[in-house]
Amino acid sequence: MKIKHLSMKSVISNFKQLFLASALTLVTQFTFAQWPDNYGTGTITATYCVSIDTAQPLQEYYKIDISQLNFATEIDAQKVFGAISNNRLTYKVDFAGQAAYLKVHADRTQYPQDVIWWNNYIQSLCQN
Repeated sequence: MKIKHLSMKSVISNFKQLFLASALTLVTQFTFAQWPDNYGTGTITATYCVSIDTAQPLQEYYKIDISQLNFATEIDAQKVFGAISNNRLTYKVDFAGQAAYLKVHADRTQYPQDVIWWNNYIQSLCQN
């Protein structure tokens, strides 16, 4: 029986790849598990300006229909929503479902804010 000896460099490289794949799987599972089944309603313009429904109390999560934006690929959609995400607003794209999901991190303001304040804040981020 012939035993193959692996170099330490090869072992470390294989370990790094396995660790990275495991970490990405866990992060993806954890991130998707946090999103609920019920959402407030949000909208988005052709210039990627998001608004949330101000007729309802502030929600932690909003669903935004992105079908009218006609993204060619999921990567294109992720780039747009990645560019408008920040410490207070997190977006997740469901390309197959043609939706983006917004999480409002209301705990990241100095004082509690209402839905009008949050909509104004989101609007202030729009690139005109």
